[in-house]
Amino acid sequence: MNFESLIEPLMAKLRLMVGRCVISASRYKNGELLADIELVAGERRRNVEFLQQFGFSSRPKGDVEGVALFIGGSRDNGVVISTRGECPDLKEGEVRVHSPFGSSITLKNDGSIVSVPASGKKFIVASDLLVRGKMLGTGDVVAGVNEVAEEVVETGGISLQTHMHPTAVVGAPSTPTPITGG
Repeated sequence: MNFESLIEPLMAKLRLMVGRCVISASRYKNGELLADIELVAGERRRNVEFLQQFGFSSRPKGDVEGVALFIGGSRDNGVVISTRGECPDLKEGEVRVHSPFGSSITLKNDGSIVSVPASGKKFIVASDLLVRGKMLGTGDVVAGVNEVAEEVVETGGISLQTHMHPTAVVGAPSTPTPITGG
């Protein structure tokens, strides 16, 4: 018996330990995120544990590429450890958290943070907001809006662009003067 035939069973186990996969579905069961995956040659595994980095949570939607590990080379004891997220416009050192629905938060390499809600959606801060420094806006600022069923309705608010104050002289309030420049 030669050396190659002796180590072949070990090599076969090693080849089974790591594999590319496509996550086709995911679900929570008893507080644990599980994934259905497809490996090479159409091999499918259901309810594979999906481990994630501390502080980051996601749930794949649609067919998402990933990497699966199989403990001891057993395809019955697998975990998904990583998924692919394409962001071709990121510069070196930048980080983006994004959803398949169009929302994202980008930590830029110049130190700034850019948050973009999905098209037509609002950025909602669910608690007090403290701004240390200048607050700039390219649109109107409206205070005192109403919230109906978790949706902001811009009625009844006071606009910084159209709000009027009475003049010191008796008579009609002064015409609002839009703020321009910096």
